[in-house]
Amino acid sequence: MDDGLPLQSPRVTLRRLTSDDSLPLLAIYGNPQTAKFEFWPEWSEGQVADLILSQSDIYLGDPGVPFVLASVDRNSGVLIGSIQLTLTSVEDRQGELGFSFNPEFCGRGLATESVHAALGFAFSRMGIHRIFAGVDARNERSWRLMARIGMRREAHFVHANLIDGDWADDYTYAMLESEWSPMHSG
Repeated sequence: MDDGLPLQSPRVTLRRLTSDDSLPLLAIYGNPQTAKFEFWPEWSEGQVADLILSQSDIYLGDPGVPFVLASVDRNSGVLIGSIQLTLTSVEDRQGELGFSFNPEFCGRGLATESVHAALGFAFSRMGIHRIFAGVDARNERSWRLMARIGMRREAHFVHANLIDGDWADDYTYAMLESEWSPMHSG
């Protein structure tokens, strides 16, 4: 099945995960700075290996299963992040977006470019009508990125998650295919 990958943008490539991605992914998922905004502790090498192995059997559009894309800096060839696209409802063409980036690459616009390209992929290749993303309200970089690419804040859930004994708020951002199309029509 042709999934339309790799996908090239000016500075990043989005592609499927490979076994060579273990160490760069561990630098992201095993990083306490990244994990503090997730619902799980830092990952181990085994968990990263399991993720990579599980992705080899996933087809684009498998309902309820995250399709994980590696985001690679085209200049250096280094994996800088991962983006998860999940088809949450086939009938309603709903999808979920998630992303994690190595903090060492922040501030260069590469994450914004990567997520922007992933949204285009979700709407054009996966046929998603509406995509949403949940984010820890304390993770300002992430919710500002979503606002920057045109996603709108649809909800603010107060004390939605208990993380390490502290209550954290959660924002939900979303975008419709019809909101994406005018931004990219020529």
